[in-house]
Amino acid sequence: MNCHNTKLKIAVLTLNCMINNDLVDRDVIYPLSTNEISEEITLANAKAVTAHTSELEYELEKAAISIASGDAVVLIGDNPAVIVIDSKGMPQRDISAPDTELSLTGPSEGFNENIMTNISLVKKRIMSPNLKCEMLSSGKQSNSKYCLCYIDGIVNPALVKTLKKRLERIDTDYIADVNYIAEFIRDNKSSFVKTYGKTNRPDVFCAKLLEGRIGIILYGSPTTLTLPFIFAENFQTPDDYYFNCYYANVGRALRLIGFYLSFLLPSAYIAILNHHVNVLPSEWLYSISGARIGVPLPTLLEMLLLFGVFEALRETGARMPSSFGLAVNIVGAVVLGQAAVDARLVSAPMVIIVSFSGIAGLMVYDLKGTVFYVRAGMILLSAYLGFAGLCIGSLLFTLLLSNMTSLGIPLMSFYSPFSKNAKADVFFRAPIYKMNYRQSAFTNNLKRQGRV
Repeated sequence: MNCHNTKLKIAVLTLNCMINNDLVDRDVIYPLSTNEISEEITLANAKAVTAHTSELEYELEKAAISIASGDAVVLIGDNPAVIVIDSKGMPQRDISAPDTELSLTGPSEGFNENIMTNISLVKKRIMSPNLKCEMLSSGKQSNSKYCLCYIDGIVNPALVKTLKKRLERIDTDYIADVNYIAEFIRDNKSSFVKTYGKTNRPDVFCAKLLEGRIGIILYGSPTTLTLPFIFAENFQTPDDYYFNCYYANVGRALRLIGFYLSFLLPSAYIAILNHHVNVLPSEWLYSISGARIGVPLPTLLEMLLLFGVFEALRETGARMPSSFGLAVNIVGAVVLGQAAVDARLVSAPMVIIVSFSGIAGLMVYDLKGTVFYVRAGMILLSAYLGFAGLCIGSLLFTLLLSNMTSLGIPLMSFYSPFSKNAKADVFFRAPIYKMNYRQSAFTNNLKRQGRV
């Protein structure tokens, strides 16, 4: 189709399901039908179109993408350019608290699938001209738009340059979620350890930007990315900063302990039963031995079977409707567990160890994948090598974390080398008035606030 047909004086091209009809009628159709339109496209854009956002476009392909995005395109005479008018009016979900990052006392706003709404939530919190929001796109077929957010003067320009190069190398047809972008640009693509931050909360997103990180907001996704990412962020929650630091540090300590217990506890238990029963007090040994009488499975197979059942119940509960999911978890945890113990298929101590380890692993939900693989590997090592296998597994996991990076920044940079600026918010959080400096790992603008 020749879009610049000389017989067609003026044409307005839109997709009805994507536009705000009132805006198009008021700011596009009415001015064009009542005003004297100049053949000069620049004058027509300046005087005849009253929409608040319009621009000239000279590339036909980009104009077609704009129409598919919900913009109105005006063709005038045989001009080689068209007028692109922002007229988006797709329905969107309300701004509500995200289910995955609940906060007891913090803001109850969460990102939705509209990129402009999400950007406005960020700009509402950071009202600074230094906040930069650059619109980019990826996906040869989807042309998915996303916004690169950072604060000029705080972010390290080298990190922005590195991230843009990685984004430019994305070559795919479709970008459905920010996880697509994350897997293309992450440093260690084959690792099961997460090296990028994800959040659905505008307050968390803005806090990361103010620390010197770079954020990515994707059109159609309520989840955003933040880079670089540090391993310590897995144990931080919004409520850590909305409660008194002495109370908040209790929760952070529990998450740290729960994470390590999730794979150390079952590994130590199976190492003791298979190789080091002499380290148990006599009372414990008699109790565990009595509980295992009549159990037909070896300890390794028994533990792996119980963890398989636990993962199946967790996955089923997550995929079922909320009311059914709760019922499935109760039946699986209480009824089946008790029935298995009574039938001597498994021992009661093993059920306790597996249940506690599984619950502890869910305390840091973002690390559930990491916990699964680390726990499986350490259980196998401990079953065959005892405490030596436990030590080897712990050492290998530590070396893995120490060798990983996020945008070139070491994942464990908060821990080693241990900087003076890092100690205010790693294992424990200092009072707000003492958090005077940013982390030196990814910004040169270290001073956050003056001393009180």
